[in-house]
Amino acid sequence: MVDGNLNKEGETEKVGCIQRLEEVEKGLAELSNEFTRLAAENIDTITKIKLLEENDHRHDESINQFKESNLKMEIQLNTMMAKFDSLENKIFTLLQQAGKDSSAERKMWLDLLKYVIGITVGVMVANMFLGK
Repeated sequence: MVDGNLNKEGETEKVGCIQRLEEVEKGLAELSNEFTRLAAENIDTITKIKLLEENDHRHDESINQFKESNLKMEIQLNTMMAKFDSLENKIFTLLQQAGKDSSAERKMWLDLLKYVIGITVGVMVANMFLGK
């Protein structure tokens, strides 16, 4: 009897161990599937990160090109503004000279007109006195 009870208990323990092993194998199979899925997601995520890094690099290059272009345009704008200032000064100087020349020219014409009128009046007075 003792051997029969031990034998039944031993078989019961074997069956329980086999069931636990089967459950562990089933759990490992599920974990293996889960790890496979996670590995695929990891590869997908790594690919997306690489694409984002490439885009980031391209955007950095574009920003640097915009900065260089902006600096060049700023230099050209400053050059153009300097030329406009120079042109403005030249035009102002020419207008001042034209005003001075115009006033000198007017004075000359007024002096000439005075002499012509004076000579004309003198000739008329002389004509009245001389009786011609």
